[in-house]
Amino acid sequence: MGTNFNVGSFNAINTNEPRDKKPSSSHNVNDDLKKRLLIFGGVIVIGVVLIAVILLLFSNKTYSYDDIEKIMTNAAEAYFEDHPKRLPVSESRPVAIDVDVLVESEYMKEMIEYTGEEKSCSGRVNVYMNDGEYLYIPRLDCGEDYVTQPLKEVVIKDVVVDGYGLYEVGNSYVYRGETVHNYLELDNAVWRIVKITDDGNFLLILDSDMSESVPWDDRYNSQVGYNIGINTFSASRIKDSILEYYDTTDEDKIILSEDDKSKIVAFDLCTGKRSVSDTATDNSIECSEVLENQKIGLLTASDFMMGSVDPNCKTISDYSCQNYNYLAASYKWWLVTAVKDNTDEAYGVSSSGIAEATTTSSYMYPRVVIMLDGNVLFKSGKGTEAKPYKIK
Repeated sequence: MGTNFNVGSFNAINTNEPRDKKPSSSHNVNDDLKKRLLIFGGVIVIGVVLIAVILLLFSNKTYSYDDIEKIMTNAAEAYFEDHPKRLPVSESRPVAIDVDVLVESEYMKEMIEYTGEEKSCSGRVNVYMNDGEYLYIPRLDCGEDYVTQPLKEVVIKDVVVDGYGLYEVGNSYVYRGETVHNYLELDNAVWRIVKITDDGNFLLILDSDMSESVPWDDRYNSQVGYNIGINTFSASRIKDSILEYYDTTDEDKIILSEDDKSKIVAFDLCTGKRSVSDTATDNSIECSEVLENQKIGLLTASDFMMGSVDPNCKTISDYSCQNYNYLAASYKWWLVTAVKDNTDEAYGVSSSGIAEATTTSSYMYPRVVIMLDGNVLFKSGKGTEAKPYKIK
């Protein structure tokens, strides 16, 4: 659209006048008016061009892939809020909804409205039920340009057969060695990936110690005759202590945000007792007893031993288990596993990285573990301490 200005007729400059003759006042007025109109006209033209550019930009707006995944997720949440009977009814049977259904139901626009005409993308949103809560995982496929990546697909690309790193052990993947790139950052804390379990979930252990040390248990033990504690985890003080960390509203103790909790799955915590001379490292001993449907726990003796690649780490009490083991830390921390040969000892890891049978009334840090849903999506990172994995 153009803008026309009718400025009228202007008096021409008389070139025959003497050079020292002063211009008339009417000439000054006309000249000034011309300048003002030219400036005004320029401003109008620039304004029209800017408006046209802005309209052009907004009429062809494209979104980042992260934005599109969020749009898909929000659309799916709105859809299932209106159709709750279509949500999954069990943890073993997730539900998927295609983007085409969300578009047809008018919960989102056509995909081309977000990607632009030059890209062809499809997608769906998978919905999982975790302990009565629902986890929405978008999967966007834009061919060679972009495909949503689950964290698991990124992590297992770095499997090794010797040295330090991620080992394939049966149907699971286990990190072993002194320097391994298994750092993962959630909203409130940094964790280490211990392993990817047989069912595809991530067992994580807190990278740092908790805010205070606690006894494994300090109840009266009738067999010993005083308050030295009883090494039955299901009735222990430390079980109560770690549950408090999961449920706390104390800002100084919060290690999991509400969003983090939505990505955590319940798991069976292996609490079987172990003799000092036992050599199995596959959790067969510890998993002889389980505490079902736990959201938070402690590491087993087998998992601690598997962290070392020293061949001389054969029993939990071997000093060699501290060698080449990223789980060794500079503070004392409890394992979930108790000593089978008595009623008052459990295994703890010393500040030098040695696992020892320790009286349950001793004080150590509860270095907790959680189980992260294996369907979570990779956002960024390399798993290093400086650049930990981050999830969407």
